[in-house]
Amino acid sequence: MDIFGEDEMHRTIGIQCKNTMATLSEKTLLTEIENAETFYPPLTALYIATSTDRDSKLQERARIISFERISQKKFPVHILFWNDVTGDLAKNEVEFMKYFGDFFVHTEKNVAGDDNDRRTFSVDEMDIKRHSAFSGKSISRQKLLNWGFIISVIGLLGMLLIFARIFGPNSGNWAPLAMLFCGLGLTIVMLAQALARRKFEYFLKGNYYLEASASDRIYLNRLTATCPWCASHMGLSHLGPKNGVKEDIFVCEKNPRQHKILLDFTLLPEMTD
Repeated sequence: MDIFGEDEMHRTIGIQCKNTMATLSEKTLLTEIENAETFYPPLTALYIATSTDRDSKLQERARIISFERISQKKFPVHILFWNDVTGDLAKNEVEFMKYFGDFFVHTEKNVAGDDNDRRTFSVDEMDIKRHSAFSGKSISRQKLLNWGFIISVIGLLGMLLIFARIFGPNSGNWAPLAMLFCGLGLTIVMLAQALARRKFEYFLKGNYYLEASASDRIYLNRLTATCPWCASHMGLSHLGPKNGVKEDIFVCEKNPRQHKILLDFTLLPEMTD
């Protein structure tokens, strides 16, 4: 027996797979039924899945055999032809794309949520995981904000001292450092303020993001996922035109051109400390 399990009613189901080039014969059908009779635990239904195309005569013969077996209080028998297998597979887009995704061009899709009726995936479907930098260490958003103000003030004081030529005739040499402090401090302040609203911000040029937890602590995280089409690894990247709007997109390592999913960060589970 190739596959054994239980259905939703906890009945034992067996599936015997037959990779046949020609039509499945009645003799093979009867042989597989006979073999299944000795399977333990006893089956309540047997499915024979074959790679051959649908055969109406064999279907009819299987129905007759199954009817006779049911009247004898034996398990029924069903045949799943390749048409049946692919037909059922096509009903589940995630599973279908996993095996036949390379034959289709995929547009970017959102992680959960709904956007113009496009196919969406949940966080659980994609198995999205956070990977925190610095061994998961964090900093209070308020402390980050305070440090931003302090660095900015130091930079501004430095600029004032330079203009006052406190450091002598070469005071101008210190201007780049003072401007750096001003810029860095203001950037930190803006990030801290933005995280109070959005809770999720792209950080510099790496594939890392700043996230605010429920207790208002800031973490530096990298996000990964599993491609719902081919089950390969996906990494979150900040992508878009050089001078245009950029978006956070999960990109598949195996098929980066076609397997892309747009992230809606508001649907990520809230971080807890």
